[in-house]
Amino acid sequence: MTALTTRNAAIPASGGDGFTRSPTETIAGLSQGDLSRLATLLSQRPVGEPAPIRTIHHFACTGGTLIARGLQSQPNSLLLSEVDPLSTAQLNTQRSRFAPTDPILLARGALNPVDEGTAVEMFGAAVKVLYTRLNRTGRRLILRDHTHSQFCTDVDYGARPTLAAMLADVAPLRSIVTVRHPIDSYLALDQNGWRHFSPFSLEEYARRYLAFLAAYEDVAIIRYESFVSDPDETMRGICRRLELVYNPDWKALLSAVQLSGDSGRRGDKIAPRSRRAYSDDLVQEAQASTSYQALCLQLGYDSVLE
Repeated sequence: MTALTTRNAAIPASGGDGFTRSPTETIAGLSQGDLSRLATLLSQRPVGEPAPIRTIHHFACTGGTLIARGLQSQPNSLLLSEVDPLSTAQLNTQRSRFAPTDPILLARGALNPVDEGTAVEMFGAAVKVLYTRLNRTGRRLILRDHTHSQFCTDVDYGARPTLAAMLADVAPLRSIVTVRHPIDSYLALDQNGWRHFSPFSLEEYARRYLAFLAAYEDVAIIRYESFVSDPDETMRGICRRLELVYNPDWKALLSAVQLSGDSGRRGDKIAPRSRRAYSDDLVQEAQASTSYQALCLQLGYDSVLE
């Protein structure tokens, strides 16, 4: 299977290289295919059409931090990691009482808190300012969704808007969803102690995962396994989908990129890793779980555990 599962072709947008090369050198380093796609994109985009905000969505423990670090290593990109203004993770904690740079959290954690609609409006206004200022200097805004807050906690994930929905009136969006074999992410979630929903079972996890995929059904899917097997080609494809100029030297910058959410087996080396140990009980649970079977089928993964 290719790295991208998509319904529509995507083309890279133009831009300068903010790291090691001049804009002229960056354009000169593009392949003929990239130049052709760039020319097509520029010819098709109406004059004055605003630049997009890029968003990336994934469940916890699916390799999303590593991919996000790769995106932050692309020219003129500014990535905000683990964004969700409606997250309840920090409410009723010390963080909500002392957050001098976060008026949304302070307002939601106040004695008489604002409602979710107000929080969403505050968020949209703040993102709009940042997006507008970055556009003036040719920079690209990327938001990494904290999907876990919506779909993997004890909140009604269907009763609140997704991050993409909250941004719909701010700017056009270019989005991707990244996935990993659900057994691997489920095992890692358990090992990290992130049992934030109940019942904590493979069936419930897969049911929530399917709901997440349904919320982003028209968005391209990138498999973590493809990324670690061929990081350069997969990252090039991601950049095309998100309309970002691809930096062929991006892996050399990974060690300098620090992001929240780096909870897995850390390191800058990009390579496949062995599956964590699992019990016979999980094998039986996987066999009995209809949602898990449906999830593996939808994502193209083998559901059988041996």
